[in-house]
Amino acid sequence: MKEKLQGQGRILVVDDDRPLLEALVDALESMGYEVRGESSPAKGLALVGAWAPDVAIVDQKMPQMDGLELTASIRQICPELPVIMLTGFGTIQDAVRAMRASVYDYLTKPFDLAEVELTLHRALEHRRQLQRYKFLAEATSRGAENQWLLGDDPKMRAIRESIQAVAGTDSTVLVTGESGTGKELVAKAVHTAGPRREKPFMVVDCAAIPDTLLESELFGHAKGAFTGAHQAKTGYFEAVADGTLFLDEIGEIPLPLQSKLLRVLEEKTFVRVGDTRRRLVEARIVAATNRDLAREVEEGRFRKDLYYRLHVIELHLPPLRERSNDVPQLVDHYLKQLNRKLNRRTAEVSPAAMELLRSYSWPGNVRELVHLLEHILTFHHPQALAPIHLPSHLHHRGKATLPRVTYAELKDELLEEAGREYFIALLEHYGGNVTLVAKHSGLNRRHIHRLLFKWGLDPSEFRG
Repeated sequence: MKEKLQGQGRILVVDDDRPLLEALVDALESMGYEVRGESSPAKGLALVGAWAPDVAIVDQKMPQMDGLELTASIRQICPELPVIMLTGFGTIQDAVRAMRASVYDYLTKPFDLAEVELTLHRALEHRRQLQRYKFLAEATSRGAENQWLLGDDPKMRAIRESIQAVAGTDSTVLVTGESGTGKELVAKAVHTAGPRREKPFMVVDCAAIPDTLLESELFGHAKGAFTGAHQAKTGYFEAVADGTLFLDEIGEIPLPLQSKLLRVLEEKTFVRVGDTRRRLVEARIVAATNRDLAREVEEGRFRKDLYYRLHVIELHLPPLRERSNDVPQLVDHYLKQLNRKLNRRTAEVSPAAMELLRSYSWPGNVRELVHLLEHILTFHHPQALAPIHLPSHLHHRGKATLPRVTYAELKDELLEEAGREYFIALLEHYGGNVTLVAKHSGLNRRHIHRLLFKWGLDPSEFRG
């Protein structure tokens, strides 16, 4: 059984009733969440921007600022933040006002902690969905839903061709590959290239949802189906309607639920937990896993019949280490993207640095490459990315590879690195005083300013 969402959610609680506030904070921390509690609405609002919570729980009746006013102020700072309203006055009018204020959900005091936990889980998943949609919408608006599928490697060309071939069908697709290879964007590409492109695309991270909640999240539940089910809930299969449902990390689904999922895929119907009415499945199903499902079947952790039902069409994404010649194209693409995002101007990558990037094994695949580039641009923001900007583990390779640069290029680059480190040391010693740096180095100020601009060094950052 999977554990609760340990350390995977920041919860802000704002309530002027201090005993209740402290009790709720303690309860949420015991569930594994990172929690901040405030009795002052103004201080709670400040934390929205400073602490960046994933969900806010706010009391409706507070003297300085009521919950609806606080929610409106939260919306101005973070429109995507789900707000759960607590109230001791559970009238229909209160509920309507809360919903009109874009409150995500509404809990009446005294509340059941199981109900709070279930509502929190839904809100966190809702936030993750919004973040995914925002990222994918930005990618699609630039005509780049295949942006993690860049590359001229024959395997990547075959993936792109396969996407076009299966997009117009309703066949179940299984996307396989290591973590970080871009399985979700393959699913998104299948969706956007087909006739359902204007319909919903919803993602279920099967690994992130506790086993005890997964069935309800997928199929929904009837009112009173279990403790805390105070109202009926629509599951993903129903909510996605005739769009595309992406079941990520399907290998993590527990065996008892696998049999129910198989029936859904075969009969195209499902039943909510605690209900008897059968409902029609209209969605297209795309699943993904980083596990070897054939081996999982052999070892008894995955049903053979479900495996064959999912394995109608398989799209396998190769790891980045198997297509190292695509690294320069990926680096160029993501440098341009990150320059826009971070307001940087890293225009190029030196041949020696590109060779290190190309020859690295990338266990985290494209995701690791993107995170590395973002780290470099965030903390170094060089005009030209050089080996000195790369972490040590990229320099320490096992078997030597044939260098792709000439000796003259290597020498020039080493001199460039040494020069940059030399002036960083002078700037640190003289507190960013360019006049003293010029005097020490024997160069004039104009020459030094040109070099500092070239290397992305700001003297003011060394002052104090």
